[in-house]
Amino acid sequence: MKSQKKLSFIEEARRNQIMTCAIEIISSRGYAQASLAQIAKEAGISKGVISYHFSSKDDLIEQIVSDLYESGSTFMTPYLAAQTTALGWINTYIEKNVLFMKSHRKHVIAVTEIIFHARDEEGKPRHFRNIDTDATINVLVKMLHRGTMEGDFREFTDFSARVLAATIRSAIDGLSFQLAASLDLDLDAYAKELVTIFQMAARKV
Repeated sequence: MKSQKKLSFIEEARRNQIMTCAIEIISSRGYAQASLAQIAKEAGISKGVISYHFSSKDDLIEQIVSDLYESGSTFMTPYLAAQTTALGWINTYIEKNVLFMKSHRKHVIAVTEIIFHARDEEGKPRHFRNIDTDATINVLVKMLHRGTMEGDFREFTDFSARVLAATIRSAIDGLSFQLAASLDLDLDAYAKELVTIFQMAARKV
């Protein structure tokens, strides 16, 4: 990553422009087509301008991924903090995740492309610092156990809670593929159906 000095308004605007153009190319043409030359052409600038703001394509890609996850966290946090029960928390977690993906469609598609196709120097899938699926699942597991204590959910073992938590996360992550395949997907209905499925799986019988 380039220097951590505070960016000027113009520098910040240029970085955002470059990232937006990279997201456009990756989401519409695929990760393999997102060379610095193509990104520069899309932005109407030279490759040298990109190199001034990002040390490498890897640096640019890292920032695109980080920006999505940081934006998602900023969006989700106040909604989740306002919930007073585990049931409300998980319902909100599902609904607002889908809402965020709806409003950041191209960015979500681009990051999905990146995650599945970016490789490190050894040819292995790249690890991105903002992605910690295990931590997310652990939070969901805790909420499922809390919901049991509050009387809203059935009894869970640690194993069964982890299975359901992983299923919730996978259902949300899997939406990114459908975003790319179906432009007219009804995301509001999708969110409601996911909440219904979750409630049926977690409810007391």
